[in-house]
Amino acid sequence: MVTKLCLMRHGATTLNGCYVGATDIALSDSGVRQVQRTAALLRDENFTKIFCSPMLRCRQTVKLLELGGVVEYNTLLKEVDFGSWEKKSFNEIVATDKALVDAWAADSDDFSFPQGESLAGFRSRVQLFKEKLYECDEQSILVVTHGGIIRHLICELLCLVSEKYLVFQVLPGTFTSLQLHSEGGILTGFNISG
Repeated sequence: MVTKLCLMRHGATTLNGCYVGATDIALSDSGVRQVQRTAALLRDENFTKIFCSPMLRCRQTVKLLELGGVVEYNTLLKEVDFGSWEKKSFNEIVATDKALVDAWAADSDDFSFPQGESLAGFRSRVQLFKEKLYECDEQSILVVTHGGIIRHLICELLCLVSEKYLVFQVLPGTFTSLQLHSEGGILTGFNISG
């Protein structure tokens, strides 16, 4: 059986340009408009299963989509916890923690965000959710989540090494579509928006 999968990133927040993982922040006005424009494209899909991150920005996104049906909130879909880097821009982080940024760029599973989550822990969560997707006996699944989760899920589903996650720039308020086969996924659309 082939499953259609749509991975939607929540709309923009008031902290765009900053690292926001564990910080529970609402959508901005522009984020609300992004989601409303994209919603029309998803309403005809007849999703048989909807998963959503429990973070406020994702809960608001799924509500704005107005798709009906039961939404399953899953903590595996939370964004990575950036720890003390939360709410900071890349330039701010480099100015104070350049050695740690270099360690992050080395992409080692040994790396942990200062006072935050390890890359190994984050990737393990993504892997567990991928397994959950394959255990679903559904024809059409929507996942409302975060950019980091989507990037890593794409790599997992397309059988790419996890280090390739940065080649995907996942825009707020857009969705990516894939077909899931037992052997892996096929990318059918990327950064789709209304």
